[in-house]
Amino acid sequence: MGLAANQAPLANADEPAAWTLPALTVSDGAITDVTGRTVVLRGVNVNQLNDYAQNDPALPVVAPLDRTDFAEMAALGFNVVRLNIAWSALEPTPGAFDRDYVARIRDAVDDAKAYGIYTVLDMHQDAWGKSVGTPKGERCPALMTPGVGWDGAPGWATITDGWTTCNFGGVRETAPAVARAFQHFYDDTQGIQTHLIDTWARLVAEFRDEPAIAGYDLLNEPNPGLRDPFSAADQLGRFYRRAIAAIRQAERGGPARLVIFEPSAIWSAFGIDATPPAKYINDPLAVFSPHLYSESINVSNTFPSIELGFQLALTAAAKYGAPLWTGEWGWFGDPATDAAKVDRFVDQMNATRVGGAWWAWTQACGDPHAVRDGNTGKPQGNLNRIDCPSGTELGQAAGFARPLARAYPRAVPGTLTSITANGFTGNGSGHLEAWYPGAVRPNLRSANVSDLTLTQVDGGWRLTGTTTGSYSIEQS
Repeated sequence: MGLAANQAPLANADEPAAWTLPALTVSDGAITDVTGRTVVLRGVNVNQLNDYAQNDPALPVVAPLDRTDFAEMAALGFNVVRLNIAWSALEPTPGAFDRDYVARIRDAVDDAKAYGIYTVLDMHQDAWGKSVGTPKGERCPALMTPGVGWDGAPGWATITDGWTTCNFGGVRETAPAVARAFQHFYDDTQGIQTHLIDTWARLVAEFRDEPAIAGYDLLNEPNPGLRDPFSAADQLGRFYRRAIAAIRQAERGGPARLVIFEPSAIWSAFGIDATPPAKYINDPLAVFSPHLYSESINVSNTFPSIELGFQLALTAAAKYGAPLWTGEWGWFGDPATDAAKVDRFVDQMNATRVGGAWWAWTQACGDPHAVRDGNTGKPQGNLNRIDCPSGTELGQAAGFARPLARAYPRAVPGTLTSITANGFTGNGSGHLEAWYPGAVRPNLRSANVSDLTLTQVDGGWRLTGTTTGSYSIEQS
């Protein structure tokens, strides 16, 4: 056995902990870094740079984003943000590339990096774009309700052929105009798909040499368009193949990053296998990234269970030989009530050695998620909560923050063989880093770990050490 925590040296707490952020890659079906360590990416979605429709002129659609946000994320042990970015802001007119918006993205990446946090650049969309909302005063067909504008595609790339923007039961994806706009995208009508691919390539070129970029999430929750699930999966796969090729071309001269791809939105919502054919996803750095909302906001919250949802996702990832990373997960009710489910989800992340990003860090009162049903009379924002419509900041929801901040190994040499509530095991030699929350110094025991050091940081402790062969860290 190695040193117990009361024997391990304590680093100078006045010095900031230097979390390392080597470039990421994929090895043997796991996310790793270029030094040969298995990396567990756990963090949060940040939508504060997104370009949402202004459905209520009196309410801001996003909260401000600055360096203090990333300091608070680091104090929860997070090592990744999924940064939602908008095609509509990057390419506001055909062929444009808004460098002021890119500069804002770069500032966020730099601020995250300063606190030891990787960034996934996520091309976000919900219900196609800002323009697919029902104009005020327009009557909807029977059994349908008005829709609000969301985010994603610019107006010039929105082709609906006049189909109604109303939806069924307030479900944004059921609006015929959304499906029509997506089908035109898959068909590359007027070159709109090519425009997005070119925009991806230009953005990737801007960040080609930045190791703190974990990877690129190609398109958030893509709608199947007007095709049956199998044809829809095929056309989605063809888009992914084009986007990945353009990204790899843009990276020439720099290292390749992870390419993160999602199934169709109906995969998680309805449990329909809408994963693109494997023949389109043959990139060695591809990562499968469904959004796991079992027992949260799926159409059925009794099936699949949290546990079964993970197994279904792992089975789908295996089709590609790709790692699994869930780009979104979360709960949206009373944090005290939902905390038990959050703990169960983290238990499954540990059991499967998978990472993910909670939805979301902060949501403003004018965010379409808040106003979609006209209900702005409850706190918004899943972790940092805001009272609506007053906009008063309510602070972190402790019921969510506690399970999200649980201990985990951030980067470990070789193969990570297990994670439990009490520790982790692996096999390999090199430098390890792990996170432990709380003000009380953790009491740890280790096997085959030398130079074991605990450094107190905001919110918890940074553990480092040098492993040899089969190693373990256990908290007592």
